[in-house]
Amino acid sequence: MRLLRWLTLVLLVPLLASCATSLHGTFVTSTHPHGAAADDVGVSLGPVHGESCQTAVLYFFPAGEAPSTSAAIADALAQAEGASYLVDLAIDDHRSWQFGYSVGCIVVDAVAYRNADG
Repeated sequence: MRLLRWLTLVLLVPLLASCATSLHGTFVTSTHPHGAAADDVGVSLGPVHGESCQTAVLYFFPAGEAPSTSAAIADALAQAEGASYLVDLAIDDHRSWQFGYSVGCIVVDAVAYRNADG
C-alpha cells in the first residue's frame, strides 16, 4: 500500500506541474512606436499571423523550446516585409491532439504597420 501511494505521488506531481507550461506574460512595451507623433500612424501592411509551438511526445514529454509570446510576435512581424509594429493584437493559445503526441501553440493575429517615413 505504501508503494502504491509513493508511485501515485511520483506520477501525479509531474502531471500536475506540466499542465501550464506557457504563460503569455508581459509582452508589449508600448502601444505606439517610440518617438512617433500621435497623428503619425504609419502605413498598414495588412493582417499577419504568427505562432510559437512545442510538441509533447507521448503527451507529457516536451521536445524543444517552450512556446513563447515574444517568438509568436516576432513571427507575426516577419510575415510582412518592413513591418515595424503591430496593432489590433490578439493573442491566444491552442493544443492539437494527435496519436502519440500533442502540439501546443501560442498564436498572434494582428495588423502589421511600418513607420510612415520609410
